[in-house]
Amino acid sequence: MDFLQEIRISRNGIDDRIRRIANILLLNSSFIDNPGLLNGKTGIAIFFYHYGRYTGNKIFTGYAGDLVDEIYEEINQSTPVNFADGLTGIGWGIEYLVKNKFVQAETDEALSEIDTVVYRNSLYWPFLLESGNDLFGYGLYYITRLRVHGDDDNNLNTLFKKQHLIYLTDDCERILIQKRYLDFRIESLSIDTVNSFLWFFLEMHRWGIFPFKVEKLFHSLPEYISSCLRNPGQNSGKYQLIRLTEALVNCIKDNILKQTFESIAKEDFGSFSVKESANEEEAMVQNFIYGTWQSILYEPYAVNITGSGCKTEKVFQIIDNEEYWNKRIDNLNRNNLGLTGLAGIGLGLLFSVMHQGAEEQKLNSRLLTNTQQVER
Repeated sequence: MDFLQEIRISRNGIDDRIRRIANILLLNSSFIDNPGLLNGKTGIAIFFYHYGRYTGNKIFTGYAGDLVDEIYEEINQSTPVNFADGLTGIGWGIEYLVKNKFVQAETDEALSEIDTVVYRNSLYWPFLLESGNDLFGYGLYYITRLRVHGDDDNNLNTLFKKQHLIYLTDDCERILIQKRYLDFRIESLSIDTVNSFLWFFLEMHRWGIFPFKVEKLFHSLPEYISSCLRNPGQNSGKYQLIRLTEALVNCIKDNILKQTFESIAKEDFGSFSVKESANEEEAMVQNFIYGTWQSILYEPYAVNITGSGCKTEKVFQIIDNEEYWNKRIDNLNRNNLGLTGLAGIGLGLLFSVMHQGAEEQKLNSRLLTNTQQVER
């Protein structure tokens, strides 16, 4: 059996598994009462838009559009602001869909109500993290909102967003340098939280917003990065953290600090090969899911799924085992259908097979070129 035939067989199997995932989500997603990005309908809509484009089947893109309509209908005064389940993640997801041309919308208009609520909460809420595992949703949201008019300082909406980003940077100082999280009974910041801060600072530097304060905050990061890399588990998070740290090196003027970041990025922390739980297979699948949502969140500094310690072939072998699959399906509930669950598996497999297809196309092109050269 030649190499290309092996690829086609593997892709057929993965395509079948993605189709099964899509069918399950079609039947269950509308019953989820969480409109959020990572754990709810917004993330599932992102999966269906990608899958609809991949298959060319309008049923899936139509269903994704229905989910977006449901999301807007379900947002109310009790909807949280956090990134995983709330308004900042939902708004980020809408920007993602527009950016990738899945939907057409003027986001300053479409997100105006979310903007108002997020802004009001950021001013009056005493602390901008709900827990030590929370992503820095306010920063992720407002940076993403600069996507269209970020370079237009004659645009009042742009000036407003940049002004608010300056306020958020002051909040970052209170969190990271003054360690105000200790006042709210948060003992430490997770790798998810630290990754989100690093992405925020990289983007603030790229936009040239409040450079003095951002540079000051760079000095607070080494202890957080080193601590996260020394903790066991969460390999995908660690690969992403190292990638973000490497990107930070190019932003730092202080040579001593630059060398510190370079050393951290190259250090062997010894935990990457450690089993993440007693169930190694489930840990591998969770690592794959984790790498998937990170790959869309941390662009342009994201680690490709296949480069984050996740072997798609191995993960697919696990998922393709009917005993494992049936057990996962039996345990499905409204909390594990989103990007941190089944939709995350589907999107990760979809990204992998799309990448594989691109590689196959390159290989075919090289083989054709070589054949033509031989014939000459």
